[in-house]
Amino acid sequence: MKLSSLFLPCAALAGAALLVLPGASQAYNFLGGSLDLTQRDFRVFNNFTDVEANDNQLVDPQFPGATGAVRSIWAAVSEWGSEPRKDGSGDISQPGGLGSGGANFDSIFQGEAPDPGGTNDNVFSEISGQSAGVLAFTELPISDGWRIRFYRAPTVWHDGPGAPPNLGNDHKDLQGVATHEYGHALGLDHSTVALETVMFPGSGTNFYQRRTLHSDDIAGIQALYGVKSPSKPHIESYVLNGIQLTIFGDHFDASSNELWFTHAAGLGDGTPVKLTGVGSTQGGTVINASLPANAGHGDLMLRIPGDTGDKLSNSYPFDPLLGDCPGVLSYGSAMVNSLGLTADLVPSGFPSASLNNFNLDVTFGGVGNAPAILFYGTQQASTPFFGGTLYAGGRLQRAASSTFGVFGDIYFSVPVTPTMIGQTRYYQLWYKDVAAPMGVGLSGALQVTFCP
Repeated sequence: MKLSSLFLPCAALAGAALLVLPGASQAYNFLGGSLDLTQRDFRVFNNFTDVEANDNQLVDPQFPGATGAVRSIWAAVSEWGSEPRKDGSGDISQPGGLGSGGANFDSIFQGEAPDPGGTNDNVFSEISGQSAGVLAFTELPISDGWRIRFYRAPTVWHDGPGAPPNLGNDHKDLQGVATHEYGHALGLDHSTVALETVMFPGSGTNFYQRRTLHSDDIAGIQALYGVKSPSKPHIESYVLNGIQLTIFGDHFDASSNELWFTHAAGLGDGTPVKLTGVGSTQGGTVINASLPANAGHGDLMLRIPGDTGDKLSNSYPFDPLLGDCPGVLSYGSAMVNSLGLTADLVPSGFPSASLNNFNLDVTFGGVGNAPAILFYGTQQASTPFFGGTLYAGGRLQRAASSTFGVFGDIYFSVPVTPTMIGQTRYYQLWYKDVAAPMGVGLSGALQVTFCP
């Protein structure tokens, strides 16, 4: 077994990991292996003990059924994918940019593991104790799997989605550190490009700002797995009607596709649920199949005949209950109000008629006790308005009105009726700010498409 740790100096890794020196024009380093198509799964044993590691309970359609530490780690792994995950949303530190690898590499989430597993079971988990200068470590060798452990003490792990407080102390961003460690699992050693890269070592680093791959990280994974092939299969979307699944994309095989799903139980050894021998129509752009009974919330992937990374598709979020419900997209910047704060609209629940649990809230940053109006338009806009910007355009309608709480919080339930399915609305919040030069405040905007 080999260890690659976060974050000891390279000299301390001598004898623990194979270091391949880079060429003159690169700074990434290799550990001496890579993951084949039998090692593209990952799971999370959620034994994280810090309250902050699991206090984000907002469900995101990009990560079906996952919250807290599981969601953070899933986002970290997704950053190494061959292309943006669905619409690239899911990480507020890089809006629209989640999935930056650009290589012939993609992975599939296989749910929550029942235990930490062995050293080659591809499981993330916490481990008790501490080691001076080390936050987390990856157990290798690479070819037959890996295991990633996060030390419990003295680190306080934060699941995000925003930055942890007290970044200079022991509070660490779980997603950022997991992004680094998964780079080791892929076969990358520490980079010599300081600070900007995900793979640069240093336990004092602000890893919230390093969730996204640097050009050197991208060059490293592309050197290991090859630049993403133009013929790599691609899943664009899907429609689920009962158990009848229709997948849209391109570069599907005419007769021998293999569909991979996340196992509903999240147990076993991480092997995906597979549907084999599936044909396609319309020139390799459409697949019709019946959903396997044990396929659950997680990822959908497609493999065409062959054993190399260019034969496996991107990893696409899959929800067997809601189907392909579009994610809520944020755009525009909120006005800085008279308190020096911004009132940011945050979605929770799903914009789904069947669930009808969708909410738009401001948890902090508004003006206490001030009246507010939630409104929406039929299209995006960028119109100057009372010192801010009106981001909702077309026909504007009032959705609801209320008053901020004393701490600048406000909450709106958005009922979703069957007539709203398929509609896209652009929401923004107006509120009174008597101490501001123009007397008003505005949030940023959210694009919401409603689904069944």
